[in-house]
Amino acid sequence: MATLMLHRDVLKEFGRLPAKVQKKVSELIRKFQEDSTQASINLEKIEQAVDDKVRSARVGDDWRAIVIAPQQGDTFLLMHVDHHDEAYRWCRNKRFEAHGALGMLQVFDIEMVENAAEVGRPTGKMPDEAPTYPLDALSDDELFQAGVPRPLIPAIRAIRNDAVFEEVAEYLPTEAAQVLFWVVAGRPLDKALEETLGALDAGQAKPEGPGDFSKLNQVASADLVLVEGEEHLRSILAEDIEAWRVFLHPYQRKLKEWDARGPIKISGAAGTGKTVVLMHRAVHLAARLPDDKERVLVTTFSANLSVTIEDLIRKLSPTAARRIEVTNLHQLARTICLRAGWQGRVADDQDLNSLWAAAFDKRDPISVGDTEFDADFVRQEYDDVVDAMGIDNEEEYLTTVRTGRARLSRQQRRKLWGCFQDFNRLLQKRGLLTFEGTVHQARLIVERGGFARYRHVLVDELQDFGLEGLRLIAALSRVDEDANNPLCVVGDGHQRINRYSKVPLSRAGINVVGRSRRLKINYRTSEQIRLWAHSLLREMDIDDLDGGDADTTGDRSVFKGPEPKAIKVATREDAATAIASWVKDLCDNRNLGTHEICIAPVFGEVRSALAGLGIPTVELQANKADPGLIEPGVRVGAMRRIKGLEFKAVAMVCDGQSNDLRRMERYVAATRARQWLLIVECG
Repeated sequence: MATLMLHRDVLKEFGRLPAKVQKKVSELIRKFQEDSTQASINLEKIEQAVDDKVRSARVGDDWRAIVIAPQQGDTFLLMHVDHHDEAYRWCRNKRFEAHGALGMLQVFDIEMVENAAEVGRPTGKMPDEAPTYPLDALSDDELFQAGVPRPLIPAIRAIRNDAVFEEVAEYLPTEAAQVLFWVVAGRPLDKALEETLGALDAGQAKPEGPGDFSKLNQVASADLVLVEGEEHLRSILAEDIEAWRVFLHPYQRKLKEWDARGPIKISGAAGTGKTVVLMHRAVHLAARLPDDKERVLVTTFSANLSVTIEDLIRKLSPTAARRIEVTNLHQLARTICLRAGWQGRVADDQDLNSLWAAAFDKRDPISVGDTEFDADFVRQEYDDVVDAMGIDNEEEYLTTVRTGRARLSRQQRRKLWGCFQDFNRLLQKRGLLTFEGTVHQARLIVERGGFARYRHVLVDELQDFGLEGLRLIAALSRVDEDANNPLCVVGDGHQRINRYSKVPLSRAGINVVGRSRRLKINYRTSEQIRLWAHSLLREMDIDDLDGGDADTTGDRSVFKGPEPKAIKVATREDAATAIASWVKDLCDNRNLGTHEICIAPVFGEVRSALAGLGIPTVELQANKADPGLIEPGVRVGAMRRIKGLEFKAVAMVCDGQSNDLRRMERYVAATRARQWLLIVECG
């Protein structure tokens, strides 16, 4: 019996097809499931196509489905649906081949690659051309192993500088382009393959030839899915297609299924799919729990992201979701404390201001020699050192490493400790805990055996966890038992938008040496937006979350888009006018839905300007998932609030101030945008 695999673009565009065409496509899938040889399928060969495997199927009076017929086996590929002429133009010069080394489907246009090489390289030798280029070191067979289709190898041989390579890479199969980027950056071929695709073993799914698609469903693919009948198609299309639910890049799938003895760390810049991997991995592990009473814990730093992840995991696998607990760090800590009998509450800002005032009133100004410590310094020292590190005795404070803080002598620390003790006594007297104090107490409860540990723990937003937060997740997992897959931590040093300094995992007793991987391919944002966002942090040292530096070599986006637009205005009214005009243009001329646009942060003038154009807004709420398509309206909220979300277009409003925290917040906001980014500097 023949099988039919669908390309992601068919699913992505399915909802935009006329209802009659949707029905015909569904019928086509059903007919393949029943009998691919039946006459009613009526696959016609397209004579003008350069690839003789290309066929068309009628799915409406003027609509055609482009199907690739196998030369070996009985797996067909449904690649494209469009009006007759457009469908034929789309496939005319393309080749569709299963790559003999990687085992993946590749779609390429030989003429486009050759033209890109010619356009990028003017006649005559260019000034920056060297006698050799890094790709010259690879033999033809090695280029093929790197994923380059054999018909494209001559074009690769013609590359002599980075400019030409950039042009050609646009038209190469995605995996091949990424592997070659690594080689050009100086990586050996085996390392380039590992960094791009993971430790692949394509031998077990090696096709018999370029026209053998029978093993494509055994290979992790970011582009194809095997649809097992009409019912399966309906389940995929139950709502707007969310590609993360169906497609994983080969490297992402490797990380999802990675069976490791001990904790693992996954890092990567914004848009590389870290949270996607975490969700799929959580479902993968939950489905394999041997005991129905065991649970998987997924925790994040921000409350909004935990709500979003919980909703998405439920969509990904309702069955597995029942065995996965999703929460944020502070809610997790409160739950542990409450179950252990704590009856207090977490101090709010008003409580803290009152208690600090009382603590300062009890003693003279704190000074040692010529140095006097003001109230702001004392509070910051408590927040960043004593509270964040769970320090509860003087000796520990005297000896602790205070990374990022001004140097203090032992005598100065002793003086400060007296004030910290006064503050802690006042907290205890009122039955209050700080947020970090809650995390500290929760950790002690778990370590004493007062709260059950989890079989698997997965952590997102690792970069925002302080030392006590890391110690708590270590205590909740089974990192001390030499267990399989006890802990998976995911994060990105570029997105550290909370107040913590850099805390290596090893300091919390979490050893990920030899078990750290970094995602390199950006799926969310265009290359133009990615480059602009990274330029914000150009002068900053970005860490790898375990004491080293983040290596961004080879980071790339899989698509290009418009350049980000930056404007400077004098007043809020001017900013509002510019933003409203931009939003209207996207809706009227780019066919964006209002729910696909976000403004961060927002103010009254922007709301009024949008309302004047009849454009609604929706405030992104704390502890609530974005309602998506079901509630129209431009999304508005603080830059921190949109973390973990993504939109086709984002408008950022920036003031003239700049520090590391603000730059990272702007990086986070900018990388929520997929195609369009507007930066408005006001004032």
